[in-house]
Amino acid sequence: MLAKLLDGLPWPRTRLTPLLSILALVGLVEYTRTGLYTVYLPQQLGPLVGLGAVGLAATVQYLADTLSRSPGGHLSERYGIGRTLPLAALLAGISALGVIYAPSAFWLLLASFANGLFIAPLWPTFLTYSSRAANQGEDGRAIGVTFTLVAPFIGLGVLLTGFLYDRSPALAAASLATVQLLLIATGLLLVPRVFGGKRQLPRVSYQNFPWKRLLYLAPGALAQMLALGLLTPVLFPYLKQLGFGTAALTAALVVGGGVEVALISPLGRLVDRHGPNRTFVIALFLAAIALLAFSLVSGLPSLLLTAALAGALQALLIPSWGGFVSRSLPDEFKTSSWGALMTLEGLGFAIGPVIGGYSWQLFGSKAPFYAGALLYASVAVFYLLRLRRR
Repeated sequence: MLAKLLDGLPWPRTRLTPLLSILALVGLVEYTRTGLYTVYLPQQLGPLVGLGAVGLAATVQYLADTLSRSPGGHLSERYGIGRTLPLAALLAGISALGVIYAPSAFWLLLASFANGLFIAPLWPTFLTYSSRAANQGEDGRAIGVTFTLVAPFIGLGVLLTGFLYDRSPALAAASLATVQLLLIATGLLLVPRVFGGKRQLPRVSYQNFPWKRLLYLAPGALAQMLALGLLTPVLFPYLKQLGFGTAALTAALVVGGGVEVALISPLGRLVDRHGPNRTFVIALFLAAIALLAFSLVSGLPSLLLTAALAGALQALLIPSWGGFVSRSLPDEFKTSSWGALMTLEGLGFAIGPVIGGYSWQLFGSKAPFYAGALLYASVAVFYLLRLRRR
């Protein structure tokens, strides 16, 4: 049964050990990020330094990570995975310990900034290696499955840290500290053993960097996360305004997430079979329809149906975008390019909540959904026209 499961993955078995070693680093980092900034810090340090300082620390960490991903990807390209990631893991673990045991708001912000800076090489390296290691023609599905593999770490960061904190704040802190020791050990022991000191990504000359192709991909990167960011401050207030309680909201999240996980592999195969260029445009149009559907929700059945639609379109959009990027860029520039595109995604997600909140205040509770739908549709039309010219 295990052999059948491994054969169903988009990577050959010989590439799984290197891939899983990077997955361990990324997963432990995301576990820490959600556990720290969502659960531990607001409750433990919030009363001491203020929730404003805790929120600022989360923003500083996120922006430092997001804005440094392109340089971080460049470091992996230049010095090799076996050299870059162990150092990144060591410094990320130490800086996260600084966040956990920060004695003041100043040290909290400084450690958060350092933590974001040091983990920056992980995601662009992970996505690049995932697409390069994939079976022939399965790079889109590989990237979709990659995101799915990280999701459990994010959920566990919130659930397990919250569970332990309810029993003892010291126990929660100790568990997060233990995760940092695992992060350091994984980086220093497993990654060099798997990759050695060899350069796994080719040496490149940035005189030939594909700026035009990156500019071509920029609208897709910015718009996707900006549209999602629009909903961050308004989705739950909107649903509560319609009379949905916590149970209904939880059910919608479970349905949407379950549909996404169930469909991401088969839809990833569909993307690779028919080409991400076509499916990416279709996915953007479906995303616009899904946001319009959310604005029409009236009862629990329609909420769950819309959540399922949102999960399905995410399962189509993630591998479509991943395959679209992977096949649009030269192999030797993928890591730094992924970093640049993820920086744009992060900026879009940072700007989105401001636009979403003010559009609610100025034009009503449905305005953020209309704005997001218009954004998705506009980018879909842009790529549809550009692809037809080719």
